[in-house]
Amino acid sequence: MTVRREERNGEFRWVIDISYRTTNGKAKRYRRDAQVQLRKAAEAENRRLEDHLAKVGTLEQVDAPAAPDPVTFAEAVKHFRATHMKSALKPTTRVGYNVQLDTLLLPRFGELPLEALDRQAFALLDAELVDEGLAPSTRARFHIVLRSVLRTAVNAGMLAVMPALPRLPKSGRKAVNPMRRADLDAILAAASPTARLAFQLAAFAGLRAGEVRGLRWPDVDLEAGTLTIRRSVSAGFETTPKSHHQRRIPMSRALWAALEAAKPSKASPWAPVTVTAMSKAWGENGLNQAFKRAMERAERKGWSFHDLRHFFVTELFRNRAPAIAVQQLAGHADLTTTQRYADFDADDLRSAIECIDGKDVEMSKADTPPEP
Repeated sequence: MTVRREERNGEFRWVIDISYRTTNGKAKRYRRDAQVQLRKAAEAENRRLEDHLAKVGTLEQVDAPAAPDPVTFAEAVKHFRATHMKSALKPTTRVGYNVQLDTLLLPRFGELPLEALDRQAFALLDAELVDEGLAPSTRARFHIVLRSVLRTAVNAGMLAVMPALPRLPKSGRKAVNPMRRADLDAILAAASPTARLAFQLAAFAGLRAGEVRGLRWPDVDLEAGTLTIRRSVSAGFETTPKSHHQRRIPMSRALWAALEAAKPSKASPWAPVTVTAMSKAWGENGLNQAFKRAMERAERKGWSFHDLRHFFVTELFRNRAPAIAVQQLAGHADLTTTQRYADFDADDLRSAIECIDGKDVEMSKADTPPEP
């Protein structure tokens, strides 16, 4: 191997090392640091030297190759879209990334070399986003996309090291408006029959919108009373669930009854469990739009279809379900995500405190605490 990475005085360097023989048979060795300390650049320089050696027969007094043009952000984005974006991101995530790249990041940074995207560049970008009135969560999305492109460029040898970057903008948690069972019942009563089943799958089994769209009748085992979540459909693409893991969810009595009533006598093995009133598959925004219409008819406001999943997690915690069980039922990769889904209000917190008050009340009934 004629290109390798060596450590020198605590610093890693790309080194070109070529052993060869001249036309008269004399052994020679050409060894030096690459002109540009990036893997791909060093490999390109090595190929130029080998081509020169094949033509001339020696590397003595070889002219130093011109340093290649620095890799621009636009070139890194092209590589990012062809590799990491395709292999690692869900379809809906790719849509969001492309919007953020095309609307802001490419127009601003496209022609700049990657080395120019440092802490100061990030800070200036964030200051402009603040001036435009964007919320911290929205600003953070641009930063996340930018970091992903740079990290992929480092892995590909297009950028030497990941720059030291400022922390992501932080946003405080907003006051929650938890959905109660009475709210859910009112919305379900106001929903169309086709939308109601989709809402029940989210509220009583915790399915994401993509998982509702991807659920097929073979995934429903009414005899065992379970659902198997195998796929998600987003932006017209079928993929694995968000966590990349399948999961099996026991049905509640209400959900079992709804699925039993909805099961067709004859259906294609791949027929979706829920469809629109026109018997078509739900579109990307169809479930949320149907939920908003039902919510308006029920004279409720402030929620989206995804809040049905929050209701599922919150209800499990309210009824003392173990945290690990809730995590597995929700299909979360880690417990901290599950905890963020629990929308507790003042009444929930008061009920929690009553667990302590109850012990105090029992002690007050006795003249003295029991002897240890």
